[in-house]
Amino acid sequence: MLSEDLYEILAQKLDASVPRLSPAGQKGKIPKGWIDYLKILIDHEDVKFLIKLSVGPNFLTLKRFARKIKKDEEEALQILERLIDQNCVLKIGSKKPKYAIHQTFLLHSFPPLSYHNYSKEKAKKLAELSFKNMVDDGWYKVYSGSSETPTMRVIPVHESIESKKLILPYEDVSKIIDDAKIIAITKCACKTRTETLGIRDCKENIPLETCFYMNHMAKFIIERGLGREISKEETKRLCKEFNQKGLVHTTENFGEGTHSMLCNCCPCCCNPLGGITMWDKPHSVATANYFAKIKDIELCERCGTCETNCIFKAITLSDNGPIVN
Repeated sequence: MLSEDLYEILAQKLDASVPRLSPAGQKGKIPKGWIDYLKILIDHEDVKFLIKLSVGPNFLTLKRFARKIKKDEEEALQILERLIDQNCVLKIGSKKPKYAIHQTFLLHSFPPLSYHNYSKEKAKKLAELSFKNMVDDGWYKVYSGSSETPTMRVIPVHESIESKKLILPYEDVSKIIDDAKIIAITKCACKTRTETLGIRDCKENIPLETCFYMNHMAKFIIERGLGREISKEETKRLCKEFNQKGLVHTTENFGEGTHSMLCNCCPCCCNPLGGITMWDKPHSVATANYFAKIKDIELCERCGTCETNCIFKAITLSDNGPIVN
């Protein structure tokens, strides 16, 4: 089988497992740019083995994988370890490990975390293809979900809400941090991509290290050397600092369960907010269940800070003070 066909099989497997991988209304029609992207990301000698795995969260044992590729378990393990080194395979468990295609690390958003392990040429090409597929080919239209069910949602900062207003537990950034068993901080993949392309507008005042991962994803990040463990106290301190810099806290859009990520997004680089700030897709992020309001208009000094800092352009300054849309 030609390697071109193998990459097509991989793309189709991902398309069947990952919502919104295909262009809108074209399930199974993979853009050529995606195939080109996968070719650079995964060695052509390994893709024939990778497609024998299921896409996470469906895992295979070493024994079953060895049978599928018709190799003994020792050689199969070497192949898996090579694929793990390329961040293509996710391993869970230690005594009886299981393996699956690591779908999130094959998507545009996550490979930038590994750019430091790639040659400059490979990192640059991946960044170019990623940006092209996201923006020029219009993947952003489906990446962030539908208006009814966006992939990500905004989390309000605890301090920005009046004390008498009820904050739902799943919208409290502090609770998400407190519920985590382990936390890792890593470079923001979106900012790393624009940094690689030389188009990051926020580089003067926003660091690259702005994203947190929790629990199983934190362990993966730490084990792969893609980030470092960080305490809950430090995470909260940094969240306050990022908020003061104008970053927006986002996480997965579900009401129950344990969160695995906490992003701090800027308007110029980040996919979750890009639909609103750059690509005219206002429902790309689920809103928080609260409304911003001016607490005491008499105390307003008309300095314009709120108008400047609001990345959604929801505040305008009038002669009578700020107006929230």
